[in-house]
Amino acid sequence: MILHRKLTEEEIKSLENQNCRAMDGWDKVWITDDFVTTHIKNVTFSGVSYLGLFSEKITLPSGALDMAGIYNAHLHNCTIGNQCYIKNIGTSISNYIIHEKVIIQNTGTLMVDGECSFGNGVEVSPVNEGGGREVLIYDELSAHTAYLMAFYRDRIKMIQAIQKSIQDYVNLQTSSQGNIGRNSILINCGTLKNVKIGSSAQLNGVALLSNGTIQSNPEAPSYIGQGVNAGDFIISSGSRVRDGAYLRHCFVGQGCEIANSFTADNSLFFSNSQCLQGEACNIFAGPYTVTHHKSTLLIAGYYSFFNAGSGTNQSNHMYKLGPVHQGVIERGGRTGSNAYVLWPAQIGAFSMILGNHYSNPNISSLPFSYLIEEEGKSVLIPGQNLFNVGTARDVKKWPKRDKRMGTYHLDYIVTDALNPYTIDKIIEGKHILEQLKQKANPEAKNMMYKNTQLSLGSINRGIKLYEQALNKYVGDELIKFFEKGNFEEVRGSSITDKQTWLDLAGLICNKASLGMFMTDIEDSEININQWDSFYKAQFAAYPSLKQAHALQVLKNYFHIDISSCPLQDITSFLEDYIENNTKIKNAILTDAKKEFSVKSKISFGIDGDNELQDMDFEAVRGSINSQPFMEEITLEYENLNQNIRSFINQLANNNTCTN
Repeated sequence: MILHRKLTEEEIKSLENQNCRAMDGWDKVWITDDFVTTHIKNVTFSGVSYLGLFSEKITLPSGALDMAGIYNAHLHNCTIGNQCYIKNIGTSISNYIIHEKVIIQNTGTLMVDGECSFGNGVEVSPVNEGGGREVLIYDELSAHTAYLMAFYRDRIKMIQAIQKSIQDYVNLQTSSQGNIGRNSILINCGTLKNVKIGSSAQLNGVALLSNGTIQSNPEAPSYIGQGVNAGDFIISSGSRVRDGAYLRHCFVGQGCEIANSFTADNSLFFSNSQCLQGEACNIFAGPYTVTHHKSTLLIAGYYSFFNAGSGTNQSNHMYKLGPVHQGVIERGGRTGSNAYVLWPAQIGAFSMILGNHYSNPNISSLPFSYLIEEEGKSVLIPGQNLFNVGTARDVKKWPKRDKRMGTYHLDYIVTDALNPYTIDKIIEGKHILEQLKQKANPEAKNMMYKNTQLSLGSINRGIKLYEQALNKYVGDELIKFFEKGNFEEVRGSSITDKQTWLDLAGLICNKASLGMFMTDIEDSEININQWDSFYKAQFAAYPSLKQAHALQVLKNYFHIDISSCPLQDITSFLEDYIENNTKIKNAILTDAKKEFSVKSKISFGIDGDNELQDMDFEAVRGSINSQPFMEEITLEYENLNQNIRSFINQLANNNTCTN
């Protein structure tokens, strides 16, 4: 604790000679014992002020050197830490605790006007513009807690318990004084009102901030840049909001980027989302939601691992009872340029949307599909997005594009495309396609499924693709089993009963476990301080739960019980896996080669012949054989097959299986 004392008469005289004054008397200005007056100039004090020591040279963001101190400012009820630099404050700094080595220069107003909670407790209305899915934001909010608040409204007691826990937290954050953390920098800002700023944050050219918190720390500093205008907000650590972004009633998660005049209202953006130039209204943007284009509008929907093409749009404007319609695009969804979906609709995981869709498709049970427009109709091609280069690239890039810094993360993110949730959807989807096939009239060109059209050919292909995905999933997990133990240990693995899995905004979660967790919240057995422990435990258990799920699929779908089956059954499955792996690798590479076709070379070699076109294309794009991603895919699949072949040889020499 820093001790303060009153000014001496000599110190008061020195300050007055440097054009300083105390509106409420110099007895309201308190200083540290080693205080020096030298670098306090043209300062007006009002209320009660506490001043640290200003004696060191500091380096400004411009690279210029100056002495720590306070110059040309009005301070009202402020505490200023050691070695701060405050200069050229337009109106005043009021009711703030400013910690050590903070730089504030050329800023208009920095004030707290009474008790406030700095954005904590603000009510945001995601997913449904008409309301009913309100989320109370706070500076420790995870995507998973927000998901429960938004999508489990039927559990009224749980919602009330969550809201009470958050409100208790909000009460603890409520204060009549703001904070600016150590080593933060505020340069050329306009008005900052009722804003709390963490340590090592940088604010440069901000236009207006009102009622918000900027979480920041030395491991994960946040940046708020030129022209940003935000009100009723939380911005999490390690995020960047810049270039004229406009936010109202928004939560921005860790490692996010909101920039280039992007506007958002009543929206949530969780870890690693990147939103540039476009517009969002009442959305729940789960982890890795990406939109880059000025013409794109995301409205009244839930998304995660989503990539929006230029001109993407949705509509909830059947205004008979107001804008009450909503939509869901499950994890891994993509839209092509000018794609449009009329809400309500629900699109399955890792599906591609092309064209305009007015028929309210509900294709959650058919993941990894293409939804395309033909002659004004919504046409579904099941499984088409499973083994193409785009999906393979997406899955590999997400971990590499995790921009969260430091060790403390709010969201627990599973990036696997094939996971217990999507695999169970695939099993369900395959069953649906088989039923459709049985009902199909051989003479009919198309048949309908939940407001979409399917051809018999696409149904047959979808069944095969889903079978390949199931084989791939189980085989990949068997490799992990074999690698971590000998065959006897694998044989002793217990097969769990079939369970239901959920995608909790990035966290793959067992439904039964989640149910018990929600009941504990309802019964007040756990509160806000313990929620993270549940998500963390689920995330930590995911690898083993996934392997147990794979063995369950092996038993229930492939009819192979690894604990008691003949050795030949396992060997045959692994042989099929090798063959299937080779097909998948070839499918991905073949799809990638389309990017190097003659068609792709159009517009290259602008002033020459075909030879120059080829040379220009290779100089810019490289060749198919020089692509690191292609080499990575080839090596990955070859290594998998080599490992499985080794395990097959081990099994051949193993006599512990009964035939």
